[in-house]
Amino acid sequence: MFNLFLAEAFDFAEIFKTIRTRWYYYVALAVFLILLVAFFFFKKQPEKRRLSKTQKITYVAVLAALSTVCNIFDIKVSDEFQISLVATVGFIAGYTLGGGLGFAVCFIGDLLGAIINPHGPYNPIIGIGTGLWGLIPGIAFFYFKGNDYVKTAVSFLLGFLLISAGINVVGFCLMYPTYYTFESLLPTIPLKLAVVALNCALCMAMIPVFPRILPKREEDG
Repeated sequence: MFNLFLAEAFDFAEIFKTIRTRWYYYVALAVFLILLVAFFFFKKQPEKRRLSKTQKITYVAVLAALSTVCNIFDIKVSDEFQISLVATVGFIAGYTLGGGLGFAVCFIGDLLGAIINPHGPYNPIIGIGTGLWGLIPGIAFFYFKGNDYVKTAVSFLLGFLLISAGINVVGFCLMYPTYYTFESLLPTIPLKLAVVALNCALCMAMIPVFPRILPKREEDG
């Protein structure tokens, strides 16, 4: 049974079959990733945490593994709606590592989750959306000053608007127009808001704990 599960799960031809018919979305994904890497390469972000290269690699590996687990063991309500804690892992990654590595953590977790436990052909648009759960808080906490609770609330609000109610809906409609329309996905948006609110509440509760368990910021001395 286990071997049969692996054989089905790792059917790469089935998982990535949309490359043949929707190849331009994969090209768009590649362009987006190149632009993202270029942005963080040429616009060096402020070093707010004392992290060595080894520490960064360790954090990326651990958080990407957690993101993968969250994608594999999400609660599937329907093909277009799942209850997941990916946004929480993304927030921790962005808060700790910054926007670029935060995006990488969530994107890798989404890709590996889609390979190990596919819900259908891989959707690169959803991959970008998932990555933004790490990018948005990374930018908020590394580039802007202010109250951490406010930045957390703003991060999840933007995440809901841009990702849950935006990119993910567009991704389903563009990749699978035969099965999904905006009207058919509209009823899931309030449910998505509830899931985002749950993730936001968890991260709000962790804000006081983060300074004790994570590397100190440069400005904290």
